[in-house]
This record gives sequence, structure tokens and C-alpha cells, in this order.
Amino acid sequence: MTDETIAPDEKFEWAIYVDATLAGLVILIPIPLVDVLFEWIFKRRMPQAIAKRNGLTLSSETVRQLNRSSFSCLGCLLWPLELVWLLLKRTYRTILYFLTIKEATDKLSYYWHRAFLLDLMMARGDLSGSEESALAAEALQQVLDNLTTSPLTQLAQQVVANVRHILRSSWRWLRRKQEDAMMSETRTQMATAWRDLSAYFAQVAGRYERQLEELHIARLQENLVIDAASAETAVSPASTSNEPPDG
Repeated sequence: MTDETIAPDEKFEWAIYVDATLAGLVILIPIPLVDVLFEWIFKRRMPQAIAKRNGLTLSSETVRQLNRSSFSCLGCLLWPLELVWLLLKRTYRTILYFLTIKEATDKLSYYWHRAFLLDLMMARGDLSGSEESALAAEALQQVLDNLTTSPLTQLAQQVVANVRHILRSSWRWLRRKQEDAMMSETRTQMATAWRDLSAYFAQVAGRYERQLEELHIARLQENLVIDAASAETAVSPASTSNEPPDG
């Protein structure tokens, strides 16, 4: 299948991207570690919010798979050091402000891609069962882990440059789903840009579909190997029992 044969709906729907947008922008909150908490909240809200827009209800296991982090044991051991670094970076944000802007841009682009792919997965029916959801979640993460600079990065730079009072905006949305001037301006800016991004989104969809197909093939081959080994194990005792006795 080629990228040209994939035609995802390029129409911009704010309901799909609002939590993703806030998850990417909250790094600009000028209170140490509060931004980390808000990012975690909005990131975990995304699957169920997008499922609701698609008229679906995800099981807790599927949500867990989609929100699963790629932490390793080494990552867990280094988490205290990373927490200290985050605290220092947020505390001295004036000195390291250019790093904060760069990170906010990268995160915003990342979460927009994640929202698009979550919506695509649900529209395709890739979350219909536990095994299917696990493969889809793995394909999702592999595509996200291999993101490079894209048109969304350029749009994210423009959005980040115009953000003001992100803590107030995030808090209002969490409490009452109220959209303030900053969110309204961001929504309009994204809707305008989305019309020109259909070709790019088709490419992203193609990457996901190819990755998922490769995982399905790998799983099928793995199952064939297991079945062959099980069959060989079952035949061996039978062969032994049919051997004629000595003498």
C-alpha cells in the first residue's frame, strides 16, 4: 500500500486535539514540576477523549496499553536524577528559556501526532481486542519514537510563540471545559493550517499502517514457530511409545 492510497479525514476537529495541545504547551507553566503534572494529566486524557469523539468506549486495559511509557529499569533508576534536572531547569527558566521553548515545540508536535494517530487507530478499528490493541499501541509508539522535523514542528513554533497564561487556560479547561482567548486563538491557527496538511497526514498514516502490518507479520511468524515447536513436542513422545521393545 502506498501513501497516496490513504486518505484520512483532514478536517480539523478541536475535540481531537485540545488535550494534545495543552499537553504540549503546559511545559511553559512557570512553576517547577506543575508543568509535569499537567502534562501527565492531559496525556492520559487523550485516548478516552478521542474515543468519545468516535463514539467508542475503551477498556481500562486498552487505555493502559495506549498510555504505557517506554521506561526501562535503567530509566526508573535514573528518574530521581531526571526529576532534579527538571526542577533546576524549571527554576532557572529565565537562563534556559530557549531550551524551554524548544522542548515545548517538540512536545506540542509530538502530541499532535499522537492525537492524529489515536483517532486513526479508532477509525480503523485497531483497538477491537486486547491483542489487537497491544499491537496497535506498539505500532503507535514506534512511529512516534521515529518522528523527525515536520510541518507540524513549524506550526508548533508559531503556536508556542503566541502562548500566554497557559496555567490559567489549562486549569479552566480541566475544571469547566472553558475555552479562553488563548485557546480560541490556537484553535483558529491550527484549523487554518490543517487544510494544507492532508498530504503530510497521509504520509504519517502510511507509516503507522506499514508498522502495524510488520508487527502483525512478526506476530504470525512467532505463532507459527511456537505451533511447530508444540507439534514436534507432541509427536516425539508418540514416536517413542510406538518403538518395538528390545529383544
